[in-house]
Amino acid sequence: MEDKLKKVKEIELPKNKEFLKSIIMAQTAKNAAKTARLSFNMKFIPVFAAVIAIAAVGLYMKVDYNNSNSQRNELGGIWCTYDDRATGGTSSVWPPASTSCENLFVKSAPGYGGRGYAVRITGTAGTSTGSDYIGVNTFLSEYSSCPHCNGIDIRKFHGIEFKIKGSVTAGKVMFIIPHEGKAADKNLNTCGSLTDYADYESDITKTITADWKTVRLDFKKDFKQPVWAKKENLVSIDEVLADANLIKWQYKEGRGRQVDIWIDDLQLF
Repeated sequence: MEDKLKKVKEIELPKNKEFLKSIIMAQTAKNAAKTARLSFNMKFIPVFAAVIAIAAVGLYMKVDYNNSNSQRNELGGIWCTYDDRATGGTSSVWPPASTSCENLFVKSAPGYGGRGYAVRITGTAGTSTGSDYIGVNTFLSEYSSCPHCNGIDIRKFHGIEFKIKGSVTAGKVMFIIPHEGKAADKNLNTCGSLTDYADYESDITKTITADWKTVRLDFKKDFKQPVWAKKENLVSIDEVLADANLIKWQYKEGRGRQVDIWIDDLQLF
């Protein structure tokens, strides 16, 4: 009897050994697979994070961060001020508005964060007409200003962003995207308006305080043509963005009051 049991054990033990061995090998392979998958995931986490970061940042284009005191922005377009004297007004602006095709614009210092330069305009609104105004333009390419009047397509961007500070004692400060044609306006030495100046605009008056603030404007949500725009001058914002010459900040309805505005870190997003 004992001999039979011994033989059975001798037969079962090798079988059990093989069985246990197969289980151990299977579990080891399973653990190795888990480790490999974890290693793979950990390896690619930075890549996924980078992709998410890129998606979060989105597409943007610097127009001017004012790192230099050049009259031109980073797209090659010029900065210049303007006022209502060409239309019989009595407003005054500094830096002085261009005369006889001479650009008198200068930047001020320091800019946002106490670094570099900024675009600064000061002035006093006139009282001689019902549409007294002063402002500052920046063109979106080297060939956007008169007499070339060639705009650029900015429809791929969602909006525009910039830093601003200053003081406004009365009136309004509007951010405007003009809709201009290819022909120059001989009387004003500018590119001719296609909307009779009923352009897309956004009131940014309340954003201007003594401290720097970030203004972020969505082209589709924050801009509209004025209520007085005639039917024949109504146009879609996409058509305006498809051939944009310039952007501008305009102080109006001040009626003899003063304004002081600083602008920096301008970009499309």
